[in-house]
Amino acid sequence: MLLSHLSGIATRAWLQRAAEDPTARHPKHLPKELDFRDAADLIQRLLISAPAGVELGTAVTLVDGELEFPPELAVRPRYDAVVRGGRFIGSIHVHVPDETGRFTPFFDPADLAGALRSDYAGFVELLATPDRVYALVRSNPYLYISAHHVQRNPLLLREEHDRELRRRGNPRAEDPRFAEAYRGASLYWFERYGMTLYEGALTEPLSRTVTASPVW
Repeated sequence: MLLSHLSGIATRAWLQRAAEDPTARHPKHLPKELDFRDAADLIQRLLISAPAGVELGTAVTLVDGELEFPPELAVRPRYDAVVRGGRFIGSIHVHVPDETGRFTPFFDPADLAGALRSDYAGFVELLATPDRVYALVRSNPYLYISAHHVQRNPLLLREEHDRELRRRGNPRAEDPRFAEAYRGASLYWFERYGMTLYEGALTEPLSRTVTASPVW
């Protein structure tokens, strides 16, 4: 219990530093783990209550050094720097099974485009699926996509994502290889835009598994 408490304190302290100074997101300053177990109950509720195939979510803010999750029905494409009195740092949403029982297993092109838009005030995006939790950190604040282009075309990254998926054999959704291929196609954008990935189970700290290039 004590280790869990200390882990959460360390994560909140780093998020506060990263919100105030982008250099805290540089790969040499990134923590090995991020602990979002404070959000576990919220994530469970979102996973259970989301209608089939619907991406419920909410903002993630910092208020006096503590994480807050202002209740909303869905994640917005853009947030102001201050949301309900808290400093906006990112959002959290879920991918749940559709009517066929299948779900998008990783960050999809729309998720990535939203996180990378030039007017986005956040730097961390949480995604929960039925079997995994992921955190995307925009490590390089100088790499982004024009908000104008994203606004005009929310599926801006879809074409290249599909191309990357074809390079990995383009397995169908029911194929056991699909999740890994889809993840690989999305990780193309992590490398291109200097993003870092943390992942793990809902009940444990998220471990850093992909680290952005330190060149910026």
